[in-house]
Amino acid sequence: VPTPRRGEVTTTTRRTFHTLDGLRGIAALAVAFRHIPDNAIGLLTPESYLAVDLFFILSGFVLAHAYEARLATGMTVIDFVVARLIRLYPLYLIASVLTLLLVVVPAAAGHYHPPAWRLRDIVLALLFVPQIDPFHPDTPIFALAGSAWSLAFELAANVVFALIATRLTPRVLSGVVAAGAAVLLAAAWQFGSIDIGYNQITAWGGIGRVGFGFFAGVATYWLWRADALPWLRLPPWLAIAAVVAIFHHEPMQFQTVSDIALIMVAMPALVLASARSEPGRWLAAPFAVFGAASYGIYVVQNPVDQWFETLVPWRRVGDYGGLGSWGAVALVTTMAAAAIVLDRLVDIPVRAALTRAWRGVPGAQPARRASANDRVSGGTTTARRHRLDRSSARPPRG
Repeated sequence: VPTPRRGEVTTTTRRTFHTLDGLRGIAALAVAFRHIPDNAIGLLTPESYLAVDLFFILSGFVLAHAYEARLATGMTVIDFVVARLIRLYPLYLIASVLTLLLVVVPAAAGHYHPPAWRLRDIVLALLFVPQIDPFHPDTPIFALAGSAWSLAFELAANVVFALIATRLTPRVLSGVVAAGAAVLLAAAWQFGSIDIGYNQITAWGGIGRVGFGFFAGVATYWLWRADALPWLRLPPWLAIAAVVAIFHHEPMQFQTVSDIALIMVAMPALVLASARSEPGRWLAAPFAVFGAASYGIYVVQNPVDQWFETLVPWRRVGDYGGLGSWGAVALVTTMAAAAIVLDRLVDIPVRAALTRAWRGVPGAQPARRASANDRVSGGTTTARRHRLDRSSARPPRG
């Protein structure tokens, strides 16, 4: 994959990749249905845990596009990390507080009730710090918002990307992707599954998932930017059908081998092919809406499901009947609507205020106005390349 020569950087234009938004939205919905017991949609998508790997690849693609040139033209690593924390933390905090409020619900016979959290676990969770407990290695990395394990791994990959972005060459990127693949293969052999990373026992496997996925996404962006493999493209409806098929297909044998092939070959190819197609107007709007809401759906689905498990009576102790298929559809629809409202009325204003506050910190880099196109869980943008003289180029705002 060709990289810009010295003095040449990549800048962006404000065009949204609606098809990638659609992939992200479908993946978030699949995860939400997965965590609701006894519903037909969840049962029809047994491989939906692979949505996390798709998220990592999409994240690498989007962040390489949005920040590679900015990191090359003056954006500091600290400014980048703060921007990522501002993007991830507000909705994560809301999800954590939603779970924490379950302590006010009295435990009732025949109902689910969350375990009593230690003060240490609560404080670490609210500070977005993984908990390490050698005496209980099978516990989740985050006590309050279970899905946050992937956010923590993604943030770590983001930091590594920012540190090496200006030094990335095809050889270096290939080495990083290969290292991530090696860890992922070792973890798959050790645990016999790719559905790993969310608890302390399998946490090192999560390093392989994000190490390969995120930087494979960066490599996929480079292929897209260079217009490599121009024949590889899919119409939007076929791209959506492909991701649904990935989540649906559960091989009778060699499942882990199949998962590895999907993650390492099919998903990067799917993202590259999808980035080259745009839906018509009638599909573009829902793709954009669900793309913007996907992060909210992903992060709040666990606490919302815990609330329903707490409030809805169980058939008997140890047997939660769930809400049924139609109840699951209603619940996920409610989650999606709540995520859209949170995104527009809470998350966007809060992040804008935090960004303004950070700009006022001495030494912070002035940031250009954020757009939905820079959001990993929202839209993605196209790019064009042009030559700049670094000695006279003005760094982009933010």
